[in-house]
Amino acid sequence: MHKVLELDLFKETSAHYERFHKMQPLTARLYALLVFNNCTDGLSFDDLLELLQSSKSSISHSLNTLIEMNFIEQYKKENERKRYFRINRNLFLKRMEDVKERLTEEKKVYTKIREYKKTNATTLFKPEAFNFYILHLNDAINSIEETIKNLKLHIKPNEE
Repeated sequence: MHKVLELDLFKETSAHYERFHKMQPLTARLYALLVFNNCTDGLSFDDLLELLQSSKSSISHSLNTLIEMNFIEQYKKENERKRYFRINRNLFLKRMEDVKERLTEEKKVYTKIREYKKTNATTLFKPEAFNFYILHLNDAINSIEETIKNLKLHIKPNEE
């Protein structure tokens, strides 16, 4: 697993999480490590300490952040005190539902702004621009709904 940390793809993935998910560098590296690990057993806290060579408090803070974001889940194995961490098995579904919610809200707000602008204010954006944008949001929402429907077909009931 140590070799994974040296891969260019690992570094690129970590940078992606930093940039697009606004994660701190250690949190992004920890999450990328769990993505690359991709196993149902996950990694223990001690594994993460050894692999990432960071303090207990820093690792703990990163784990708590990822749990709060629903990116990872923690569990304990039977008859063990150790906590293990792995990628949330419903992550893709949760991400799509979050994106759908954000786009739906944006569509609602910009539809109201478009209506307001018809009778008030100057024309920074022409009505056609609003129409194209709202139409795009609608298409994106429909596409995401289809993706959500397909993802749900591949989730086993005990994984929900």
